[in-house]
Amino acid sequence: MSRAYISLMLSVLMAATLPSTSFSHGPVDRESEAQASQGRLFAADAATGEVIVIDLLDGDTIVRLTTPPYVMQLGLSSDGQYLFAMRGRSTDRDWVTIIHTGFDVTSDKVRPPYVARTFLGFDPGGVSNGRLATVGGKDAIFMEDTGEIIVFESNGFSGFDEVKVRKYELAGPTHYHYLEAGDNLYIGHLEQGFVQVLNRESGAEVARISGCTRLHGKALDEPTGRLFFPCQSDVLVIGTQGEEANREVARISYPDRQRVASFLKGKDRVFWGYTEGILPMLYRLDAAREPYTFDILPIEASIRQNITEDGSLLLVLTKTGVLEIRDGGSGELIR
Repeated sequence: MSRAYISLMLSVLMAATLPSTSFSHGPVDRESEAQASQGRLFAADAATGEVIVIDLLDGDTIVRLTTPPYVMQLGLSSDGQYLFAMRGRSTDRDWVTIIHTGFDVTSDKVRPPYVARTFLGFDPGGVSNGRLATVGGKDAIFMEDTGEIIVFESNGFSGFDEVKVRKYELAGPTHYHYLEAGDNLYIGHLEQGFVQVLNRESGAEVARISGCTRLHGKALDEPTGRLFFPCQSDVLVIGTQGEEANREVARISYPDRQRVASFLKGKDRVFWGYTEGILPMLYRLDAAREPYTFDILPIEASIRQNITEDGSLLLVLTKTGVLEIRDGGSGELIR
């Protein structure tokens, strides 16, 4: 279709739909878009790229935002003001779309969400529990295809200003599992099977702890500062404080053939280990008890597991569609 024809069509449409000039330039009353809200649910339709925004008070759909298709993950910024829709693995271009959630960080009011910015990534990732990774309190994205951490020095995504970033070079491209402790960054490399330790200030490599085949998942025990990285056959425990800093301090064997590929933080210092697929059991790790061992929690065949934000309740969705509510510390069935 020629440009002239497109221009003609637009002119006809505008003439048919716009009010006459006698009405279009007069004073109008402006209504505030800001309103109270208890929360919003953002859900991505991976096939179309639509991000659907739902008000949690009444369940109404607020808006459908159009982004490039094949969204792989959504990650909320640390201040809750921006949502990152990221793609990877199935497309030749991995767009990252930054959505302003509409929330005002200085009040309890919200406005309609909108797309603030889109840029090209390289197999972007680093989202954990629905939130972006942070480095020194600043939001960050892991570019898994180029082996970089991109740290945003500011969050002025909605304007024309340049957003300054800092880059950390990693040991190689792969899928990463990341924790921060003290002055260092601890980056688990899935394919290489080691944890790379970088100094946060300089970016220089401090150490590498190897021997973790098919590394996937991570957990931090805050009282001890110890880090847990699940491997194919066991869990690697790394120290971050004192004489045990940046070295292996323990290995935790699996009690059964099922491995751990992810941890949920439960009540107190309890972690729940699980993997993908239909699971007949969960592993319970009490980080307050040494030597470290896993306890087995038998469950009805489960297809999904999660934890409440405070860790008090363990949620298990069974293959038959039953949602079990369990104690986040003991795993005891509540209902």
